[in-house]
Amino acid sequence: MENNKIYGVFKRILCVVLAAGMVVSTSACNSNAPSQKGTDKSGNSKIEIEYWYGLGGTLGKEMDNIINDFNASQNRITVKGVKQADYTETSKLLQAAIAANQPPAAVLMPPEYTNKFMKRKALQNLDGYIEKKSDFHKDDIIPALLNYGTGSDGHIYALPAYSTTHILFYRKESFKKAGIDPDKALKSWQSLAEASKKLSVKKNGETVSYGWDPMYEPVHFIDIARAAGGQVLSKDQKTVTFDSPEWVESWESMRKWINQDHIMKFNFGGEGWEFWYKTMDDVLQGRTAGYTGSTADISDLDFNIVDAHVQPGWKDKPAKPYIDAVMSSVLAAAPEQQKAAAFEWISYLSSTEENSKFSINTGYLPVRTSCREDKQFKAYVERVPAMGVAIDQTKIAIPLFVDITGGKVSQAIKDALDLVLIENVPAKEALTREKKIAQAALDEYWAAQS
Repeated sequence: MENNKIYGVFKRILCVVLAAGMVVSTSACNSNAPSQKGTDKSGNSKIEIEYWYGLGGTLGKEMDNIINDFNASQNRITVKGVKQADYTETSKLLQAAIAANQPPAAVLMPPEYTNKFMKRKALQNLDGYIEKKSDFHKDDIIPALLNYGTGSDGHIYALPAYSTTHILFYRKESFKKAGIDPDKALKSWQSLAEASKKLSVKKNGETVSYGWDPMYEPVHFIDIARAAGGQVLSKDQKTVTFDSPEWVESWESMRKWINQDHIMKFNFGGEGWEFWYKTMDDVLQGRTAGYTGSTADISDLDFNIVDAHVQPGWKDKPAKPYIDAVMSSVLAAAPEQQKAAAFEWISYLSSTEENSKFSINTGYLPVRTSCREDKQFKAYVERVPAMGVAIDQTKIAIPLFVDITGGKVSQAIKDALDLVLIENVPAKEALTREKKIAQAALDEYWAAQS
């Protein structure tokens, strides 16, 4: 079914191109264009819109459910969900559809793609729709998430659909046996390192059980550097700053704890997410006392064995955990009626009741603070306290770094991390080396903007 829908999109795009080059009749194109109107059972006019999203598995099924609920909740709008394999495919198809002047009414994308289309002025300014909807309550959306959809002009171009953050998971029995208070040990990376010395087990001079696994994931180490006071770029986004003393100090400490002291470890390599699940298994099976993971892990963990905690700060500085979101946007080139209908749909998706339901069924975080008071969500948090920990962390969370170069700065950070963790290169050397590559990419980006 999904392949047929995607084929239909390409067919419409091809039709427009042929019409421009070969004077094909417009009726041929219109026969395959998204229907703006239909009729309900009473014969009333009904607007049909397409919503593109690259979701599969549990996420895809839950999105289908919410689309069906929305369609059944009223008689004015019908949402047709059009699935792609992933967000990258959604972005590529959307770019082609916009070029052919055949965009869908609404689309779901992560911040980096949302930012790209926002800068191209392809997304609709939603401020007018928000102001007219008295029950929208913009202030209820977590500020860091709303920030992802806010342009440099201060206008809102996208709404968060769901979110995630990374928290700590630790073995209760390991901490208890070592006589370690989790709240004290997990307050800072320094106190966690001290606890890791006690939690690590060595036999014949080799570590067989480690105190912590910070997880081989660049965003975790960006969180650590930002907790220490570092930033990826300068405020004007013109200068790469990930070689600052704060980055060097924090990453050098991690290098020593992992590669010299052997009180922490990490898994890497393998197929797909193999390293991630191996890390979870290490904790559940007692080879590591804890790890830094995602809220999406909650459904796969045994909370008879582990418990959750917010991220640690750096020395006496507070934690700076990221919070990520996937954003819903309305396309500026869509017909006016479709745009209004699309806003009704994406505001429904981000409503307290529906967002709470999505979170309960997927393990992802809700985007509204009012979800904490939703009856069903409160009952869920009572059953799964780790979700309550994640919700608490959203109060201090900040937006994830969004790479304006299209991934080149992020790749330089990952390459530096590989040098530090895998090749045991001193942090200053690795960060300085990769900063030059990242700065060249950033300079190239700004040159193209002038």
